[in-house]
Amino acid sequence: MPFGLKLRRTRRYNVLSKNCFVTRIRLLDSNVIECTLSVESTGQECLEAVAQRLELRETHYFGLWFLSKSQQARWVELEKPLKKHLDKFANEPLLFFGVMFYVPNVSWLQQEATRYQYYLQVKKDVLEGRLRCTLEQVIRLAGLAVQADFGDYNQFDSQDFLREYVLFPMDLALEEAVLEELTQKVAQEHKAHRTIMETVCTSAFSSWGFS
Repeated sequence: MPFGLKLRRTRRYNVLSKNCFVTRIRLLDSNVIECTLSVESTGQECLEAVAQRLELRETHYFGLWFLSKSQQARWVELEKPLKKHLDKFANEPLLFFGVMFYVPNVSWLQQEATRYQYYLQVKKDVLEGRLRCTLEQVIRLAGLAVQADFGDYNQFDSQDFLREYVLFPMDLALEEAVLEELTQKVAQEHKAHRTIMETVCTSAFSSWGFS
């Protein structure tokens, strides 16, 4: 740690002084960052600190949530002091960054960084089974996800790498032969796309009936 600074660990937080604390935030790409805040800092200040690291300006679509002491997901009340809020309601001081408000049309999202965070949220929700899809939608969305994560189809000599990539919801039980067939359909879907995040988001939104 720079300057030989040592953090004093308490039961719940890393504490720099009586007036500051360090909390962790899990991002939509599963990376965890730390933010140093005043004990009087609001949830909004923490959200803005996260947004700055992500180079995200359209913060009004996003929020922070945590697991309550009863293991229920609960959004941070952004106008309140964060530490007091977590002390009172949270099981641990780990926050999760995510999309709080969805838009009816992807064209409302002005910033590429915003569209990318939407993509990560939707991908996470599909793979973890929170966003239910038909099999046709799953194949289409998997093709878009491969495009967003790996680029154009013609960059690869083969599509064998798809076998190591999580393409389908975790609760979708598939036999080996069926999985192989669906993976090939994803490869064909991938072949049809170009690396433009706005196109990826627009196509994904259309798959769920958004205009």
